[in-house]
Amino acid sequence: LTAVLPKIISGMAELASGVTLLIDDFHIVRATACHAQMDFLIKHLPEQVHVVLITRADPTLRLGRLRAAGQLSEIRADDLAFDVAEAVSLLASDGVRLSTESMWELMRRTEGWPAGLYLAALSLAGRTDANDFIHHFTGTNRFIGDYLTEEVLSRQSEEVRTFILDMSIVQRFSAPLCEYMTGERQSARILRDLQHTNLFLIPLDAQEHWFRFHHLFGAVARNALETEQPDRVAMLHGRAAKWLSENGYIDAAVEHSLAAGDSEYAAALVQTSWMKYVDSGLASTVRGWVRALRSSTASENTNTLVTAAWIAPFSGEIEEMHRLLKQLDNVSDNSVLPDGTKSVESVAALIRGMFGFGGPVEMLANARRAAELETDSSTLWYGTANTALGHASYVAGDLSTALDVLPRGAYSETAPALVRVLALATLALTYAELGESDRCHKAATAAMEVVETRSLHALPQISLAFTALGQCQAASGKPEEAMATLDYGIELRRRVPGLSPWPTIHHLLVMGRVAAMTNDLSLARQLLDEAAPMIRRYPQGMNAMVARLDAARKSLRESQSSEHPVERLTAREIDILRMLTGSQSLSQIASELYLSPNTVKTHTMSLYRKLGARSRLEAVKIGRERLLV
Repeated sequence: LTAVLPKIISGMAELASGVTLLIDDFHIVRATACHAQMDFLIKHLPEQVHVVLITRADPTLRLGRLRAAGQLSEIRADDLAFDVAEAVSLLASDGVRLSTESMWELMRRTEGWPAGLYLAALSLAGRTDANDFIHHFTGTNRFIGDYLTEEVLSRQSEEVRTFILDMSIVQRFSAPLCEYMTGERQSARILRDLQHTNLFLIPLDAQEHWFRFHHLFGAVARNALETEQPDRVAMLHGRAAKWLSENGYIDAAVEHSLAAGDSEYAAALVQTSWMKYVDSGLASTVRGWVRALRSSTASENTNTLVTAAWIAPFSGEIEEMHRLLKQLDNVSDNSVLPDGTKSVESVAALIRGMFGFGGPVEMLANARRAAELETDSSTLWYGTANTALGHASYVAGDLSTALDVLPRGAYSETAPALVRVLALATLALTYAELGESDRCHKAATAAMEVVETRSLHALPQISLAFTALGQCQAASGKPEEAMATLDYGIELRRRVPGLSPWPTIHHLLVMGRVAAMTNDLSLARQLLDEAAPMIRRYPQGMNAMVARLDAARKSLRESQSSEHPVERLTAREIDILRMLTGSQSLSQIASELYLSPNTVKTHTMSLYRKLGARSRLEAVKIGRERLLV
């Protein structure tokens, strides 16, 4: 929605002539996010562009609005049905001649359904009893389709029929995959023959390396296989999973290994590949795998638990993460995991050190442990562990350590893109705090380059890149541009509730200060007020974060003072104002401050006057607005 589709729409808008975008088999699309993207595309189509959707069922798009606006043309099944003349022409192309009576019988039974007529042409070709054959058709369109397809299957040689049934379990296939699954060295020849006879074989690329069966044909062939040779189905799924995984088609390999009942192998495949998918913005794919594994015999498998523990914080499922980490703490096996992590102990330390839900003290301790365990710089976990340590050090105010270890993740060739973005953005914030604006800008720009190169704009997990960029833009004298960047960053972060609190806190502090620079004092107060309880949530290890909040509040007070000059409160008056937020009486406040009641009353009246307040509640309210309490 933020990167790809706008580019596509812009590209089509630049074309002088009309464009028709045709999307077939749209009924296969079920994901809500995909429908939202299609709605976005349709809504923003240039005038000269038309979209044609071919689907077996009404899509869950906003058809009513388009229909009411006169922007939708609909071609339904009745419109597509062949009339008699068209049906006669189709059958004649395959040398089939029917009597008028038989032709009308076929039309009545198929209701002009093109696929049914096409199947009839294939079944009737070469028959001498074509007219008698027609009279044996019974049932609805779907049953006619099944019957005719099985007729096509039954007329193939045993070699070809076995090949079709075996390959019907995969969504797409190539000659090497066919040979591996069937053990048949003649797969390339059979594919050529099937393509030549137009037997429901659809090429998927210009080179005709990959194919699929027509969906109806494939479904009936699968049904025949499952009915006739149920024991062979699992074996074929297992072979498909092995070949697909060895050739890099992990999605399909996981699907087939689960279908084969080999959930242990599926769990290992998922654990090996999960980060690559998350790093490409496909966390939803991994979540689907995890759900399938948790419902399988591998639900308590270490590989399943590890992947589930990782994907939970990426999805904002914090309670689930804590539960899974507690399970992993009891795992005694500390061998290297399929994804290259040193051990289960390292996994737990990485997750706790990277996301920091347990607070800065626990986060720093776990990040240190992860860095101690992950010492092989050739793995992706070396950069990840050092990024976690660098970020935790920044939170704790240890800028020296942050500068020392963050480059190991920021400039690593093996670290995941998400990790590199976090490392570079944290590095930028560290340089900014040290007043090194050139280095800050360089690191922030590098973070955005990773986002641009990998098209990660829509991932909430990379919001810190916009935090760093916004800070640099503000420091360069472009506060309005910075606010636009930071607006996008905070909106992005909030798309998934429950993510790690630290990037959110960093963003709120930076955005609050920049909002004060633009004189949007109300927004600045709102942002800093949101950050304050998040910071107060952790009682230990927060000195540096509290100091950052105080600095942001100070900048806001200075902006307020310049806009609305007020008489400054004394230190004692501020002490009393802060105590007025509680329920203590003036006498109790006097006792706690070792002052006389009259002295406290005098200070109280003075601060009322300076604040322009007429009551205790009003004084506290104004004090909070001015960030004095």
